[in-house]
Formats: sequence, structure tokens, C-alpha cells
Amino acid sequence: MNESDSFGSRRIIYNNFTEHLLNAYNPNMTYPDLPYTWSDEDWRSEIKMLAGFGFNVFSFWLAPRLFFTNAVQQPFVKRYISQIRTILDEAHANNMKVEALLCVATMGDEWQTLCPNCPEQLNTILNLWEMWADTLPDMDIWHIFPGDPGACSLNGCTANTFIDLSCQVANLLTKKLPNAEITVNTWGPPIFGWGIIEGPKGWKGEFLQDYQVSAWKHIPERTNECMTYLLKKLPDFPKGTCIAINLGFNPDSKPEGTMDARAWAREIAKTNPIQTWDFSLTEGENCITPHFRFERLFQQRKMERESAPYRGGICYTMTPLLNILSLYEAAHSFLNPDDDYMQLAKDFYNKVFGENGSQIVEDLPLFEVIPDWGHYANFDISKQDFNRRMKMLASKLSSMDLRDFTPQIHIHPSPEYHRKELLFFANFMAAMSESSPDFNALSKQYKKHVYEIYEYLPSHVDPRPDLAMNKMITFFKNWKEDSSPTPGKWA
Repeated sequence: MNESDSFGSRRIIYNNFTEHLLNAYNPNMTYPDLPYTWSDEDWRSEIKMLAGFGFNVFSFWLAPRLFFTNAVQQPFVKRYISQIRTILDEAHANNMKVEALLCVATMGDEWQTLCPNCPEQLNTILNLWEMWADTLPDMDIWHIFPGDPGACSLNGCTANTFIDLSCQVANLLTKKLPNAEITVNTWGPPIFGWGIIEGPKGWKGEFLQDYQVSAWKHIPERTNECMTYLLKKLPDFPKGTCIAINLGFNPDSKPEGTMDARAWAREIAKTNPIQTWDFSLTEGENCITPHFRFERLFQQRKMERESAPYRGGICYTMTPLLNILSLYEAAHSFLNPDDDYMQLAKDFYNKVFGENGSQIVEDLPLFEVIPDWGHYANFDISKQDFNRRMKMLASKLSSMDLRDFTPQIHIHPSPEYHRKELLFFANFMAAMSESSPDFNALSKQYKKHVYEIYEYLPSHVDPRPDLAMNKMITFFKNWKEDSSPTPGKWA
């Protein structure tokens, strides 16, 4: 392994701002007339912060809504492209690369997966990739992903079909853009959904929420077959193609039993760089609160460092304006997995809020009281004590005066904005844990503050915001009665 591919050398911040994950803390890139849009200056400030934290790759999902014929002629897509070019310019000015992640064959608002075993649909797939390569020729990395909705199981498609198609797309990209890097993702059981997802009679590959669980089947024989085929096929990919492979073939990347992916990772690393793609560590995709998941984050980094010659991986966010501490800790988890995450948090808030900033850190882990995908701590705390601690945190945040304070670290947005949002959540959770809260009024307050944009949008095929909010309300109604985590998209 080259020194440039040593552990932690590739520190990727993956911001998923697709339409089913929009919220007040995520940039709205696809609906320019609705709330939460960012200016170019917002993006320049954000990239400057991420580079300052230690990230060297900014990654985004060029989602299926943008992956359709003649998309680049649409006004909202033109604005999207303009902002991606701003991101590219600012990233390059800060010695960062930019990575576009695309589902290899999934297109349109309905997230329909086209079938590469149908010649006409294969031609459409390749034309769409070529369109985006022509549109963003300065993109540093193209990341080929199996498909969020579960990919193709029609017309004889298997996981090997995905590998063949990825190879074809990778070589197309390299021919057009010889300086671009290629990453191919094995995410799933492995290779999410290809050949195993189910659908009703007459199904044509569109996303169907009720059938999503079928895409997450662990079949050891299938794993062995497709990973063996991938190893055989690697020489046909462009030289230096990176393979994204987690420690385990399951939503939490746990190397357990036949789902242990480490031996495969080590074998792939003999010829190709490898990195992880685990987005359950920092946020998952469900409950929007200030997150504090760093014990598991640093444990996982140490395991990755010890398990295979990983060069790094992604750190995930869908709330970059809120979970700034998570971004800071995530970058440091690759820079030094042996760091003390509590001390890092204290140092961070002393730099952001002044010498007394660290006093809030002891209460921040309580924001994780709601079991959620990627975080499974069981807090031994009564509802009354939780309420008291949230009120105490709110008091600390309220007493801070940042008017004459100059932060020692650049963050986006401002320290004062960040203080007010932490205060909102402290007050909100204090109200939710009162003896007789008005859950209906609090639900409306939360939805207005966090999810206002969905008042103007039709229901998405993946109804994640409603599911996550309802889970949170139920948790406080029954206080820890249901300790099962909000599932990931595959549960």
C-alpha cells in the first residue's frame, strides 16, 4: 500500500441533501423556490470549515431526481450544477477533492431502476452517465453505487450484473475523463438489492416502500459468489479503482459470522485501494437532533485500522448546519482514532463558545436518548432526571453571551446560530419530557422548525421524515417503553 493510501489518508465528508432528507439544517439543492436554499457564499463558508476540520474529500449524492434524459436542460438542475461548480472551485482552493455519488441505474422522481439486461434501458443508463460526465468534467471522483431503492432483480439480473455494469460505466468515465478517480461500492448484503429485491406482479423496478425489506437478505452463498466474481473482474476496471467495502455486510457494518467482510476487504486491498462507507456511525438517516455518537465512532475507526489496509472512508451528514460537532469529531476519528472524544468535544466548544463552552458537553450525550439506527446506548435515567438535565443545559446555553467573542475556529453557520439551535433542542426535549406535555402542539412546533419544506412538497416515495418524527413522539409518550431503535432503511 502506498503511503498516500495509509489509514486516514482519505477523509470524506458525505452530505446527502436529496429530497427525502431535506430539513432546516440541510441544503435544499433541488427546489430553488422553497425554504433551506443556500447561497454560493454559504457553500464557500461550509467548504472552508470542512477543510479546516481536516476533511480532504467532499462527497454528495447526485440523486435519481437529477438522473433522467435531458435533466441538465431543466432550470432547477442548471441551478444545481451552478452550485456544484461553486463547491468544486472552493474545494480545490482548499486542497479538497469532490466526489459525485450516483446510483448506477436508478432514475427519476419515482426512483425506477432500469435493467441493464434490456438493451434499450442499458443504452439509456450509459447515456445518462455520459451526460453527467460531460456536464461536470472537473469532478475529481465518480462513485458508482448499487442503488438506494434496491436495484434490479428483473430479467436475470444478479449482483454480478451490477459488477459488469459498474465496470462498463467506470471505463466509459475513464475514457472521457482520464484524470478522474473511480470508486465502486459494494454496499449491501453485499451489493444492495441486485437480484434479490421483490416486487408485485407487473413491477417495473420502481421504488416500493413495502418491499424494501426484501432487498436486505444475507445469503452467504450469494456473497461468496459475487465477491469472488468481483475479485476476478477487478483487472478489467480502470487502474486504481477504489472499492468501498465495510467491515460487515449489514446496516451497522458489524463483522459478524458469515456477514464478516474483512477477509474480502484484505483480498481486494492486494490490488486496489479500499475504504469504508458506513453512514450509521455519525447520524444514520432518521431522528434529527444534535448527535453525540462518538464512543462507537472511535471504536469502529480503531477496528477498521486494525482489520484491513483501509485508507479511510466516509463521514455522513444530513444536518450540516446542526451537527457541526459530529463533523469535527468524525474528521478527527480518521486523523487519530486514539483521541479522547470527550476532550475533543470540550476543546471544540471552548473554541466556538469561549472558555466556558465546555460546560455543556456533559449534557450533550442525552440528545441520543431516543434509540435510533446507528446508536444503541441504553440510558439509565428517569424521565424526571432527563427533564432536569435538559433544563440545566438550556440554562447554560441561555447564559452565554457571544456578542464580543471571536471564535478560535471557523464554523458554518455562526457560533450564535449554533447556540440558538442547541437551545431550541434543549428546550424542546425538556418540554417533551414534562409530566403532561401537549404532544400535538410540540409535534407541530418541531415540524415547523425542522421540516417546514414538506408543507410544499408531495409525499416522497421514501417517507423518512414522518417515520422519524412519529418515532420520537412515541418514545416520549411512552418514555423508554419501546427501546427498539428506529430502523435503517432496510429494516
